[in-house]
Amino acid sequence: MARQLGLPLVPTVVVADYRLGDACHARLRGYKDAPTARMRDLHQGVIARDLADWLDRNTTALVDRFGTWSVVTPVPSTHREGPPPAGRLLDDVPTLAGRHLGLLGRGSGTADHLAACRSGFELLPGVDRAGLDGLPVLVFDDSVTTGARSQSAAAALRLGGAQVVGVLAAGRALPAA
Repeated sequence: MARQLGLPLVPTVVVADYRLGDACHARLRGYKDAPTARMRDLHQGVIARDLADWLDRNTTALVDRFGTWSVVTPVPSTHREGPPPAGRLLDDVPTLAGRHLGLLGRGSGTADHLAACRSGFELLPGVDRAGLDGLPVLVFDDSVTTGARSQSAAAALRLGGAQVVGVLAAGRALPAA
């Protein structure tokens, strides 16, 4: 991935590992894809509570690993239009909601779960590049497999001048048992 991006990778911390089909995977799929808004909201609420509880227990360790950050920004969806679903999760976690700022949109390149791409994401129109210069930013993703999408997002921010301190992911897909 570092070779694909032409940049060193940023550190990643994962809240929970999951396997396809387990309860964590069902929640992470359900908050985006459940058939009704009520079911999506229920899944989102559980994920947000789990994330908030984890942060309450691990903030010191997270700051020790990443340092402090001023802004947390979600990785945009590569398949859905509109605001990234991960941003909705951020808004439901009190310690992150006040720092949530959408900085990225889809870029001209293709960033997916298997291949990182420097142009997969880009700064949104209207993002103040001067204000971004040196700003410590935490990237948030709901789920990572290889980390290619979150590292692509981090690369876009770094190329825009931000100081990306790391990636926080709510879940990480593990290989089948």
